Amino acid sequence: MDSGVVLYYKPWTIFWIIQSFGLLLFIVGMVTKFSFYFSGKGRLLYKQPDYKAMSAAFFREVLFQKHIAQRSLLRWSVHMLIFWGFIGLISLSAIAVALETIIPESSRITQYMLQGQGHNYYKLAGDLFGLMLLAGLTAAFLRRFIFRAEQLNTDSYDTTTLVFLLLLVITGFLLEALRISLSGSVPGLHYSFIGYRLAELSLLQGESGRNAASVIWTLHAFLTAVMLAYFPHSKFMHIISSPAEILFNASEERVRGDLYI
Repeated sequence: MDSGVVLYYKPWTIFWIIQSFGLLLFIVGMVTKFSFYFSGKGRLLYKQPDYKAMSAAFFREVLFQKHIAQRSLLRWSVHMLIFWGFIGLISLSAIAVALETIIPESSRITQYMLQGQGHNYYKLAGDLFGLMLLAGLTAAFLRRFIFRAEQLNTDSYDTTTLVFLLLLVITGFLLEALRISLSGSVPGLHYSFIGYRLAELSLLQGESGRNAASVIWTLHAFLTAVMLAYFPHSKFMHIISSPAEILFNASEERVRGDLYI
């Protein structure tokens, strides 16, 4: 989310082209996946939905993923760092898009988020969720490629997804560090606690810093678009499909006293 101060050149035309293309491929992929998924199923709910059971399942199995914690506390910790870090960053991106496209620029909430204290809180949350995701991804790489946990079966889809996410987080922090370095003495920069520390190590200033920021901004936008297009074909689809199945199953299995009550 931009505070309105132009620190470096941003090729918005390229941004909207690649983002629109990535979003289009995302929508086509999602429609194709769900069409195939539902083509072999009957009605998902054969009775009146049991919203109490579905709510319990949502909190226990979707938000806090109790079934993973029961198997391995380490695996649960890694999974939760990646899950909440990813969901948090997606939520912040949705807020930024809403502020730039839907919510009027003159509204109080826009002014608060772009010029007021909300902007600082937004940056703090961004660094926090980014750090969570980075920690989770680092732990996942260590478990899959260094310590090689026996129960993990790593394939090309796992590796590609982890690499994409890792590159997104790294370019995001580098871009933030350059933004802070180019901002000079501006109040509130310390809220971006990761970028602030990285900015102190930055050797790029002036024109070279602005050029580097433009390149990384474009690369970050490109990676985001590629991730959007790849999402329906990656194992991250279970972020959408698994919660849906859990909620539907919770309602159906209520009468049997199964897992979700």
